[in-house]
Amino acid sequence: MAPHGEERAIQKNYWIEHSADLTVESMMLDSRASDLDKEERPEVLSLLPPFQGKSILELGAGIGRFTGELAKKAGEVLAVDFIESIIKKNESINGHFKNVSYMCADVTSPDMQILPESVDLIFSNWLLMYLSDNEVENLAVRMMKWLRVGGYIFFRESCFHQSGDCKRKSNPTHYREPRFYTKVFKDCHMQNGSGTSFELSLTGFKCIGAYVRNKKNQNQICWIWQKVRSTDDRGFQRFLDNVQYSCSGILRYERVFGEGFVSTGGIAKGNFVHFVPVSAERGG
Repeated sequence: MAPHGEERAIQKNYWIEHSADLTVESMMLDSRASDLDKEERPEVLSLLPPFQGKSILELGAGIGRFTGELAKKAGEVLAVDFIESIIKKNESINGHFKNVSYMCADVTSPDMQILPESVDLIFSNWLLMYLSDNEVENLAVRMMKWLRVGGYIFFRESCFHQSGDCKRKSNPTHYREPRFYTKVFKDCHMQNGSGTSFELSLTGFKCIGAYVRNKKNQNQICWIWQKVRSTDDRGFQRFLDNVQYSCSGILRYERVFGEGFVSTGGIAKGNFVHFVPVSAERGG
């Protein structure tokens, strides 16, 4: 694993290279991006918890594929990206929304200051796979601090292997197994000044159906976590986390139903690892 400074330089150069024309195709790294976007954008938005009038922090906002959609209902949106030309493009597209502000910053930098417990929803689409393992772990802790009690974290990542067909000189993306992200966020715990303990409860986990239908790809996966008090009675959730959908439990399902599945039906049925349901920009 590259040191932090080297990792950030590699990722920044990678996105400077792929953001020369600032199109949906270059951001999603796929020649079929426009068609995919028409299906997957409303699907992703449908998975989010209610955010009418809420405060949203969008990390890795890119050129704003989701920024404007979030702004239509949110009370306020802070869109963050670490490439200046990209965040300026976002602002040029969505600047008519008066409830959106823009920040050019690297999410791994301590200079990016967000007030504790000031955000209702943290949203990212294809972000964590451009961070090292240690950077993901550190960011998860910071995200939990920024989130209000009862608030949500949504993130979507490319797992296992590359999804987009865009040609690249090199590819520094980390195509991880889903269990890595589940463990990192499940292990997040914190205490406030009064000694009350908090943790993240997994409320949703599924693949993006648009990629299943159009690319036979079940490895585009999203998670939804809620910040809760550790003393809350969540017996059923603990059963899911610790028994039915523990890492070893998922492996047992995969041996029966095939890699990446925890029920029958396969890709056509969309039964890929779908936990308890609730109710970004770059590609892979």
